[in-house]
Amino acid sequence: MSPRDLRRLRLLAFIGLGAFLVLLGRLAQIQVVQHDAFARAARQQQTRRVLLEPARGRIYDRHLRSLADNVALSRLSVRPRDVKNARAIQTFLAKAAGPTAVSRFRAGRNRHAAYIRLSSQLSPQQELALQATSLPEGLRVEAVPGRVYALDTVARSVVGVVGTEGDGLEGLERMYDRDLKGKSGWATLFCDARGAAYELPRSLVKLPESGASVVSTIDLDAQSIAALELRKAVEKAGAKGGMAVFADPRTGDILAMVTVDAPGRAAASPHRNRVIADQYEPGSTFKILAACAALEERLLSPSDSFYVDHGEADVGGFTIHDSHPETRWYTFRDATALSSNVCFAHIGTKVGAQTLYSYARLFGFGQPTRIMLPGEAPGQIRHPDRWSGRSLATISIGQEVLVTPLQILMAYAAIANGGELLRPRMATTVIDDAGEPIREVPVEHVRRVVSSETARTFRSFLRDAVVSGTATEAALPWCEVAGKTGTAQKALENGRGYGAGCYVSSFVGMAPYENPAVVGLIVIDEPRGLYYGGSVAAPVFRDILAAWALQGRGPIALPPSSVVRGDEEPRPRAAVPDVRLLELDRAREILARAGYGLRVASGGAMGGRVMVQEPAPGTEIRPGAVVELALATEGDGDTTVPDLRGLALREALARLTASAIEVTRVEGSGTVVRQSLEAGSTVRKGTRCTLVLSPRGA
Repeated sequence: MSPRDLRRLRLLAFIGLGAFLVLLGRLAQIQVVQHDAFARAARQQQTRRVLLEPARGRIYDRHLRSLADNVALSRLSVRPRDVKNARAIQTFLAKAAGPTAVSRFRAGRNRHAAYIRLSSQLSPQQELALQATSLPEGLRVEAVPGRVYALDTVARSVVGVVGTEGDGLEGLERMYDRDLKGKSGWATLFCDARGAAYELPRSLVKLPESGASVVSTIDLDAQSIAALELRKAVEKAGAKGGMAVFADPRTGDILAMVTVDAPGRAAASPHRNRVIADQYEPGSTFKILAACAALEERLLSPSDSFYVDHGEADVGGFTIHDSHPETRWYTFRDATALSSNVCFAHIGTKVGAQTLYSYARLFGFGQPTRIMLPGEAPGQIRHPDRWSGRSLATISIGQEVLVTPLQILMAYAAIANGGELLRPRMATTVIDDAGEPIREVPVEHVRRVVSSETARTFRSFLRDAVVSGTATEAALPWCEVAGKTGTAQKALENGRGYGAGCYVSSFVGMAPYENPAVVGLIVIDEPRGLYYGGSVAAPVFRDILAAWALQGRGPIALPPSSVVRGDEEPRPRAAVPDVRLLELDRAREILARAGYGLRVASGGAMGGRVMVQEPAPGTEIRPGAVVELALATEGDGDTTVPDLRGLALREALARLTASAIEVTRVEGSGTVVRQSLEAGSTVRKGTRCTLVLSPRGA
């Protein structure tokens, strides 16, 4: 070997040794220095941790009947790298899931997403369609948890809703979201080179913890009955909408909370709970303040009297009017039962601005009730420093203030329970899967607002309102009811003055009178025609309590059957309820509830209103007896105008209804003194008539 070849061989050996040392160093760097980094990268490529969602807790009513439960639903997803034919995918999605899914697929591909959720929830029709066909490669139908509600929209604003990410968005779902949602778990999956994931026997798994369940105070029967009766009342009155809320005055438990819109009138915010979010001028239901302040401060006694001249009075340069322009003396008790604005303007003046304001704050007006629901409004009552010369009188009759329906309800609940203001309660217990309590929600006493003596006295005023005052339509034949009507003009949106013919009609009541087990408020927004709270809202309260009692779970027990058996003593006679001017179905319901049968006399329309009943209203007859009804005639043609002078309003309306004449306006109260159509004249059926009434002897 020549020296030149030897040098060349040594050079090659040196180069080879150098390359070996470089490779050895790199190997040492990978195996030793960068071992942990590469090991982490390998684990990230070969494993994937996925979240395991927990089962959401249920929401029950007070009798442990489900209001919100879980259901297995499906959603459509795709992994773009598994897609072989994007055009076929889009064509399939357009037919099976709609254009939204196609848009999501295109957007996901454009941003190179590894996973695309094409639909949050498939409809039952879409699921059936997908089961009947083969999915294009890459598409997947995944099981996802969903939520089903027993009462659906009837209780949606109370129970709430759950969003697509599983979070509570409204109502109890939101307020108790931390308890209901539980704790997520996780699982480790192993991936092969193609990206397919597998769960191996020794995979690490942390199981999710199911959410706790909530026992609400809502009574499913009361909620559904209140919604049904309220909807019927709104349709009958041609109103914009209505609200109803019932509570147990002994605990503050909310038993039912319902909002209804007129047919075809969609709410701007369908999940907004207007019972706690809407503020309105309450009208006469706010007279609770002046009355209780005067009694509690011993400024007046129930027998103290006020003289009212033609239903009006000048109070500091402006005139207060009563809805019934009578000249008479009113006792304090009468003024409440008959809802005299003039008397309460004087009562408020006697109480004084500072005391009236103090009692408003004491009863909780102008501040949230702190109910466990989102979106509560505080209401509004100005400090006396900002009152005008007329404010004391007008606030005493429920104007110049804003309240929520819930605030009115809780104020009357304090009168019902003997003078204690309670915090409204929406849930009683949080329980685990086995039904064992995790946490109790206590009854919370806020403060004493009046003495038990004052509460008892004012309750007796409210009973008189139902027995012989403005709220007789709230009476039940088997249970003493107490309550107060309210009829308030709606303020214009600009806050200046009131809208013509726009009223909020309300009734707040409690039963039984001696020891109330339930208190409820009915609010009807802008009824057409009749608009007094005693005519529009009070019957709804009565009907809800009656139907609720029939279910057997309500707070008011239905008395035993009035049917007399051969081995029983005859039951005492009872007064026949007044069903005149009511539709036949409604009259049948009232008579049946009172224990009487009925027979429709020949003539008249089977769907018309009751013109005459025999025996007459108030007649005492044996339970089970038959009441005969004569209905108003219908159809085209002429009719004779009856002479209505000297008749009470109800009898006059009955005679006009029987003659197929419409009443468009009623002025005053008492007996008819003037009618716009001449008595004895012949007019077309459906002609309109105006009545002017005046007190007897005026």
